[in-house]
Amino acid sequence: MLDSERIRVALTAGAIIGTWFWDVTSDRVTMDPALEQAFGLSRTGDGWKLRDLVDSVHPEDRSDLQSAIDAAVARGGQYAHRFRTHDAGGDWRWVEARGWVNIDASGAAHSFPGVLIDIAETRRVEEARDRAESLLNTFVEAVPGVVYAKDRQGRLLIGNRGTTELIGRPPEEYLGRTDAELLHDQAQAAAIMAADARIMASGRIEQLEEEVNYPDGTRAFWLSTKAPLRDAQGEVIGLIGASLDITDRKAVEASHREIEERYRLAALATNDAIWDWRMADGHVIWNEALATLFGHERSESSAQWWLDHIHPDDRERIGASIHAVIDHGGDAWQDEYRFERADGGYAHILDRGTVLRGPGGEPVRMIGAMLDLTGRKAAQAALAESEERLRLATEASDIGFWDVDLVNDLLIWPPRTKAMFGMSAHVPVSLADFYAGLHSEDLARTSDAFAAACDPARRALYDVEYRTIGKEDGVVRWVAAKGRGLFDGERCIRVVGVAIDVTERKAVETQLKELNEQLESRVQAEVAERVRVEDALRQSQKMDAVGQLTGGIAHDFNNMLAAIIGPLDLLAGRLDPGDERARRYVDIAMEASKRAAQLTQRLLAFSRQQPLQPEALDANKLVSGMSELLAHSLGGDVQLETVLAGGLWRTHADPNQLENVILNLAVNARDAMPEGGRVTVETANCHLDHAYADDNPGISPGQYVLIAVSDTGNGMPAEVIAKAFDPFFTTKEVGRGTGLGLSQVYGFVKQSGGHVKIYSEVGNGTTVKVYLPRLHNASIEAAPPETVRPVPRGEAQEVILVVEDEAAVRQFSVDALTELGYRVFAADSAAAALRVLEAEPSIGLLFTDVVMPQTNGRKLADEATRRWPHLKVLFTTGYSRNAIIHNGALDAGVNLIGKPFTLQELAHRVREVLEGR
Repeated sequence: MLDSERIRVALTAGAIIGTWFWDVTSDRVTMDPALEQAFGLSRTGDGWKLRDLVDSVHPEDRSDLQSAIDAAVARGGQYAHRFRTHDAGGDWRWVEARGWVNIDASGAAHSFPGVLIDIAETRRVEEARDRAESLLNTFVEAVPGVVYAKDRQGRLLIGNRGTTELIGRPPEEYLGRTDAELLHDQAQAAAIMAADARIMASGRIEQLEEEVNYPDGTRAFWLSTKAPLRDAQGEVIGLIGASLDITDRKAVEASHREIEERYRLAALATNDAIWDWRMADGHVIWNEALATLFGHERSESSAQWWLDHIHPDDRERIGASIHAVIDHGGDAWQDEYRFERADGGYAHILDRGTVLRGPGGEPVRMIGAMLDLTGRKAAQAALAESEERLRLATEASDIGFWDVDLVNDLLIWPPRTKAMFGMSAHVPVSLADFYAGLHSEDLARTSDAFAAACDPARRALYDVEYRTIGKEDGVVRWVAAKGRGLFDGERCIRVVGVAIDVTERKAVETQLKELNEQLESRVQAEVAERVRVEDALRQSQKMDAVGQLTGGIAHDFNNMLAAIIGPLDLLAGRLDPGDERARRYVDIAMEASKRAAQLTQRLLAFSRQQPLQPEALDANKLVSGMSELLAHSLGGDVQLETVLAGGLWRTHADPNQLENVILNLAVNARDAMPEGGRVTVETANCHLDHAYADDNPGISPGQYVLIAVSDTGNGMPAEVIAKAFDPFFTTKEVGRGTGLGLSQVYGFVKQSGGHVKIYSEVGNGTTVKVYLPRLHNASIEAAPPETVRPVPRGEAQEVILVVEDEAAVRQFSVDALTELGYRVFAADSAAAALRVLEAEPSIGLLFTDVVMPQTNGRKLADEATRRWPHLKVLFTTGYSRNAIIHNGALDAGVNLIGKPFTLQELAHRVREVLEGR
């Protein structure tokens, strides 16, 4: 039974809400009024059952309450349990039921008295305590490093996760124990505990570094902050501390000290001039190498002093390059320049520097080193020359070299060696690529040979043949390789050698018998091809040489003919109409002179020096227009047939000269058929490809207009075809040809940028094919019909200056122009002509020869028109030497009359120039 007085006092104080008594046997519960009110129950006559009380508590607490009651009834004795019930206002409140279960002699419960206590305030205090404790634990766990508390004896009271990781045990194994009991290194434990004791004795906070070994043996350094732990009265009852792992920081500091020491030693030991540039004031510190290398006896300078000693040609570039790094956030700078020595000479320098920046990225210092490259530059030049010789030698001999750097595990292969392993020139390689590219049957033997070459004891010659399987193309190749190791004492540092692709040699060895049988025929074919090329070259050179010769001859002939034809023409006008014999003699001389002029014209055509007047040309119209002329020239025994292609391209050529070419070819074809036959003139579009151009030197591949003249005559043997275009070569009997017909064809076609080819077999006729380049985007204008024009005359106020170095031609020109009514002056050279022009400003036309000694007619005309812009110019020549003709055509704006010329031709040409037509 409860003490009634104590219960009353508790009730009065408000701690106990009420009392109950449960008759377990009859399951009847009796409660005082306060308790009934607490459970929200109304009194009944028979009392309450336990189930009524359990159902009145908070739904979440009912199951735990029933279980606690059942457990107490089962064991008997003291009972205590917390749950929620309604208060007077209807809200839930926390209460604690305490009671005692009485059992009889058989161990069965028969009664269960108890009290109900209000624990709302207790719960509030406990929850606040739990929150504070949780916050403290969270804070301690969140603090980086190790956080702990110890008592005065050094026993651990609390520790965070860092403490657990440091000790390597769970908290339950280290709380309550000292460092001497936990740390493996007793010396470290004693030092830590002594420091802790000193701090607790002094009552002062200390920060210190401690050396600690982790359980795995790793050494660590801790920066610890320790303070005395005091009670409410201020008495020291222990120690609290926090430690951070500064192992990495200590390593960095040690590294920095080591780097500084290395820098100091390097600056003393190196041959480089080391400099340290302070950005704030431009102050530079140098090591002793500045004096030993360059003769400048100083240890400090300004940055401007350094810049002033850079070669003037390099100074602006170096200043710009170093500031490009400093001003734009860069870290490293490197450049080459020339630096002035104390003796005034210049050294070649490789300078390197590193920018040290502040927290905001601003440049603070720059440290660098100047390397004197003067000797190295000379050595590099010599090495480059040697390497170039080696490269040329290896390329000329189809040898690929290789270099294995065993120290740095590098493999150097040029493109030729990479090709032996089926690799592209730009692909990087390693020694692994070499072994991967070997045929499996050759791998072991090749590896053994390389190992023997690298072995310091054997130092064998690397001499092996192996097969490779191309990495990119899969092709199997045979390679013969030779090399030797380079040793530094007893260590092989490099293996270098050469490799040759012997795939063809291997194939040759297996097919030797067959190739021996074919060798003679292959040699003959090669020799024949070489002879053909050499013959073609000789032929081209011969034609060029003969062309130069015939051009010069034509010039001289034209001058002579001009002195014959002109006077004959003037003489014919003065003959007595009744003197038939004199007129007949003049006509005979004139006819012979014209034939001679045609001969010289053919010489000029062959030498490609005739003045062409090319235009956009429709070859079909040209052939159709000269059909009647061709038919008349061929005679009745020869049948003419024209085959004109539809949609024929245009070409750019001189129509008059092209007519002469076709007529020449047709007449030659007629002469090849003394018994009659058929001549076919055919046009076509064609394309000459690269293969054709390779077989016919001097022709460019492309699109051409073809004009072919074929006959059914006797044909020509190969030796005649080879000489057919040579000037004065002919197979006709004496008196039937000059041998210049085909030469004229050849010269005109070449001068027009085309190609001519003869196809012939003895007994099967001949075809001559003329290829003229196609002209794109050309329109054809109809030529005006020719009319017979009267000889125009001049007037006395029209003044002409004749410039000609040949006296006879000059005299005829003066007489002819005077006869035509002009006032005429004459000069025998360019210098004399300029003097006449200065003296006679009324001269309106300059009539000048092109080829003259000292200053030619073109230069004279350029100077004269520069001085007198109104002056008109008419050139005459028998051979232009490219003064007014380029690429086979007259230069733009040039007026020309060729030598020899008649009075009528001169009259018309002069009027055309004077009238600007």
